[in-house]
Amino acid sequence: MPRRAPALDLVLGKRARDVTLTDWLYDELRGAILDGRLARGARLPATRDLAARWDVSRGVVVSVFDRLGDEGYVTGRTGSGTTVRARVPEDYLPGSPHAVPAAPRPAPARRFARPFSPIDPGLTDFPMKTWTRISARVHTRITPQLLARGDPAGSPTLREAIAGYLGASRGVSCTPDQVVIVSGAQQALDLIARIVVKPGDPVWIEDPGYSGAVDAFRNAQAKIIPVRVDDDGLDPAHGRHRCARPVAVYLTPAHQFCLGVSLSHERRAELVRWASSTGCLLIEDDYDSEFRYRGPPLPAMRSLRGAGSVFLLGTFSKVLFPSLRLGYMVVPDVWLDRVLALRYQHDLYPPGISQAVLTEFLVGGHFARHLRRMRECYASRRATLHDEIERRLAGALRLPAIEAGLSTPAYLSRGISARRVVERGQVHDLDLWSLDRFAIQRRDLRGLLLGFAAFTERQIREAVVALARVIDEA
Repeated sequence: MPRRAPALDLVLGKRARDVTLTDWLYDELRGAILDGRLARGARLPATRDLAARWDVSRGVVVSVFDRLGDEGYVTGRTGSGTTVRARVPEDYLPGSPHAVPAAPRPAPARRFARPFSPIDPGLTDFPMKTWTRISARVHTRITPQLLARGDPAGSPTLREAIAGYLGASRGVSCTPDQVVIVSGAQQALDLIARIVVKPGDPVWIEDPGYSGAVDAFRNAQAKIIPVRVDDDGLDPAHGRHRCARPVAVYLTPAHQFCLGVSLSHERRAELVRWASSTGCLLIEDDYDSEFRYRGPPLPAMRSLRGAGSVFLLGTFSKVLFPSLRLGYMVVPDVWLDRVLALRYQHDLYPPGISQAVLTEFLVGGHFARHLRRMRECYASRRATLHDEIERRLAGALRLPAIEAGLSTPAYLSRGISARRVVERGQVHDLDLWSLDRFAIQRRDLRGLLLGFAAFTERQIREAVVALARVIDEA
C-alpha cells in the first residue's frame, strides 16, 4: 500500500480582533475545505505542527478538529492523521456550489506516433533495459559534484565522448572544448541566431526547409532569403542571385529536410570556399545523418578543409528518444566565448544526471550498437513502405530514391491535392504532413512527407491500405 503523502503547510487568513482563536481557526479550515484549497481526501497537518506554525495552543487545534469531525468535514484515525472527507455536508445540498465535482477525467495516455509521423524514431526498439541499468548505476554513485551547478558548455566527459564520436563517424576533427551541450537543435539555432544576426541581416535558408530554423532567425529579426533545393541540395548559384552577401547559411546537407536529398560534394566544397572568402557562417544541421542505408557514410561539411566557420549541430533526440532532450553543437573558436556567455544567460547549464547516463551509453559502446541495429531495422521498414506503395498506389504516389533518414517525400500525381489528403487522413487516424507546409516561397510542391522509422512493417502495410483509401476519397 502506498504511503500517504505528508501534509503541507496551510495558508490561513488574518484573525479579526473580535473573533476568538477557536472560531477563527474553524472558519479558516472549513472555508479551505469548501472552496477547494483543501481537496477531498487531503491530509491536514498534525495538531502539534499546526499549533506551532500558527502560535496557538494545541488544545485549540484539537477542539477545532473535533468539531470539524463531528460536523462531517474531516475524519481521523490513530496513526493515519486527519483527512478531509470524500463528501462534506454541503455536497448534499441541491444546487450547492460546493457539490462534489465529477471525478476528473484521467489524462489521456501519451500515444505513440501515428502513421506516418515523419519525426519519430522507433521507440519500442530502444534498448530500455540497458538504459535503465546504466541509469541505476549512475544514481547509485551520485556525488555532490554531480548534484552541484554544472558547466555552461556541458559535462566534460560527455563532450569528450561526442568529440570522439564525431571524429570517427563524421570525419570531424574537433576538441571537447569546441563542443557545447544543448537541449537540441532548436536551442542551438536560437543561440546562434541571437549571436550572429542583427535585425535586417540576410540569412539563406533552404526552400523548402526546416520551419524551426525559419522561426529562430525570424525571432532574431533576420531577413530570410529562401534558396531553392534541387536534386543536389541547396543551390548556391540561386542563393547568390537572390543575395550575394548573407551573414549566415542554414542547411541540412547530409539528408535535406524535407526533400531527402544530399548536398553534392561539389556544392559542399563550393560553399566552404565561398564562406571562407566572404566571412559568411555556415550552419550545418546534421539532424539524422546517422541513418544512411546505402553507400558509405557522408562526411560532415565541418570535416572539409577550410571549414572552420561551420557550426555543426546534432541531436540525440532523433537517434535515441525525444524526451532525452540533449544535443550538441561544434562551435567555431571565434564564437565560443559568446555562445557560452549566452548559454549561461539562457538556462545556465544542461542537466547533469542525464548527461552522465548518456556518457556511459556512448563510451560503453551501446550507442554504436543501437545505431547499427536501427539502420537495419529502418532500412527494412523503408523498403516495406516502398514496396507497398508500388503495389497499392502506383500511378498516384511516387517515392524518390532516397536512402537515408527517418522519412521520405512522396510525390502525388493526377492533380491530387496534398491538403485534401492530409484532411482526409485525420479521419483515418493518419498523421500526414504535406510538403508545402515546409515551403517558404515555393509553390510547386505536390506531395507528402511519410515517416517509416517509428512503425513496424505490419503497421506500415496497414497504414498504406488506409492511405490508399484516403487518396481514393481525395
